[in-house]
Amino acid sequence: MPIKPTRPSFRRFPLAALACALAGAAHAQTDDTAPFYAGASVGVSHVSNVYRVGGGSTLPAGTNNADTVTSAGLLAGLDKRLGRQHLTVDGNLQNNRYSDNSTLNNRSYSLRSALNWETVGDLSGTFSAQSSRSLAQFNLGSGAEQVTEKNIERNRDYAAIVRLGVGTRYSLEGGYSQRSRDFSAPQYDRFVYSQHTTSLGAYAKPGGNLRLGLAARRTNGDYPRYPIYSPIVPVRIGSLVIDFNRDDVDLTAAWSTGGTSQINARISTSRVRYEPSTSPLRDFSGTTGAVNWNWQPTGKVTLGVQYVRDTGQETLISATEVNRIYTSWQLNGGYALTSKVSLNATVATNRNHRDDSAFDNDRSYGLGLRWSFSRALSLSCQYNHASRDSSVQVYTYSASSYGCTGQALVY
Repeated sequence: MPIKPTRPSFRRFPLAALACALAGAAHAQTDDTAPFYAGASVGVSHVSNVYRVGGGSTLPAGTNNADTVTSAGLLAGLDKRLGRQHLTVDGNLQNNRYSDNSTLNNRSYSLRSALNWETVGDLSGTFSAQSSRSLAQFNLGSGAEQVTEKNIERNRDYAAIVRLGVGTRYSLEGGYSQRSRDFSAPQYDRFVYSQHTTSLGAYAKPGGNLRLGLAARRTNGDYPRYPIYSPIVPVRIGSLVIDFNRDDVDLTAAWSTGGTSQINARISTSRVRYEPSTSPLRDFSGTTGAVNWNWQPTGKVTLGVQYVRDTGQETLISATEVNRIYTSWQLNGGYALTSKVSLNATVATNRNHRDDSAFDNDRSYGLGLRWSFSRALSLSCQYNHASRDSSVQVYTYSASSYGCTGQALVY
């Protein structure tokens, strides 16, 4: 897949612990933060296993599984204070071209925005929106059929948090979020879903660097076209609308040690129920949770650890299946070799359990080098490797990619 361009100073939203992410989505603007930027990027990458095949899978005749992808993109963003309000917008548009598999040529985009607002009194909050369009990953596993044609994935995420209590020891927060995911290929119909969540929580600061919270969440959603197969032969005979609801009670903690180390944690009692009773998806009751630790031991070194144990829709890594439980780890680090050259590395695992014998175990790692020739000009090169072990042979694969992206910005 093409390497995505980097962006300046705007916060990236994690896929897990959405409430914590939204609460700190837009930090106060600093003197060296430009109010806007615009620019362009060009990247070339080579992918060894485009379709993520392995384990005895075959591709249609004439299909070249290794390919080179050229991506050209436009980037723009805004980081602006409007009195007490703080607005951030961050977007990019890319045109991706495959040298051999031209049927996979596509246009992708991502757009993120957040508005942090507050009143003269004790009322504040955050409105945020995210939307993206990209070529979906092939061979998702977890029951997915093999796809070799272009399959476009679309994600949308909208959220609002209202907070009563600014700069006080105690506060109340109410939240609402809406999320949806769609695919153009009918083989991925089992992964299409939409959901909306409401939450209400109480928070306290027993110490200057510690924040504790107790919250309740209610989620309602549906899988509008979950496939139904014949019990005799593996042929799809129709689809089923599956509704679900989820109830969570969350205990959260946020701890900061003077800015060099920050920990956000959540442990929850969760229950998921599916309707109708003939649904092939299984109900779940149990403990879920997440931990996010960011540490900067020196001015040159940054480290991060993320752990999530949750159902398919709430996992750390992009997991679109709805199996009962996923366990995900991600470690990332950065090192500034010089004032202009930096290294970054990421290691991640994602394991799901469907029953006592069925599993998918994904692993990935990446290593990157970034050279900032100036504030406006940069060059990034990246190597990534991904693999999966599975109880189902056709879901196993190994793939790697490498490439470089140049970027030019105007502030």
